[in-house]
Amino acid sequence: MGNKRAVIVQARMSSSRFPGKSLKLIGNKPLIYYVVKRLELTGLPVIVATSTDASDDILTEYLKGQNIKVFRGSLLNVLNRYIAAAEAYGVEKIVRVTADNPLVDIVALKRSLSLFEKYDYVDGIYQDGLIKGTGFELVSLKELKSIKSNNPHHLEHLTAALRENISKNPWYKKLQVPHYHQFIDKIVLTCDYTSDLELLIRIFKASDYSVTITIQDVLRFYLENPGIFQINAHLHQNQDT
Repeated sequence: MGNKRAVIVQARMSSSRFPGKSLKLIGNKPLIYYVVKRLELTGLPVIVATSTDASDDILTEYLKGQNIKVFRGSLLNVLNRYIAAAEAYGVEKIVRVTADNPLVDIVALKRSLSLFEKYDYVDGIYQDGLIKGTGFELVSLKELKSIKSNNPHHLEHLTAALRENISKNPWYKKLQVPHYHQFIDKIVLTCDYTSDLELLIRIFKASDYSVTITIQDVLRFYLENPGIFQINAHLHQNQDT
């Protein structure tokens, strides 16, 4: 591919909380479609890193049918899956996003890309930072390769080892929280449960299913319809990002 930077999205169909969510419909398109098409607004290549497990055959078939770049690797060792995906596509600087987040803050993401020049890791998913479901991380392939832990938690949650040391490393940084910080305890935009999907369907329907909907648009929708956002809020109380 020749591009040094890319978005790599981790996705699998065997989620314990919400199996098959990547292909659940929002309107007439599956969740993964909105995730990928929204991230393409960055102008960066977008690669979906799924697993070689048979459960992900149907997801891979859909992605290839949409001409979306896909890589298949380890189901449980997500760290290895990311490293292998980056190497396969010649990527050195990775924007990491999970496939349950179709409303990543693209404005904040595009503004943050320059941080690749100064930092090896930028944490944009920490608790009480960005609205849950809008965050992202920037990480160099070199830094992922530096993780030597065999702790299953570090292998599945590949940046956890980096986040644990963020205060000790001058090349690591927490992303500055945008001005809508006051909404973080009122709005959840990720898709971990069926109630999350119901909320996302309502948000996208209100925007005619546009992938260009902004976080400001979502906030206006919230201020006009705060009750709708109670659908899933109770499910995410006291959860880590």
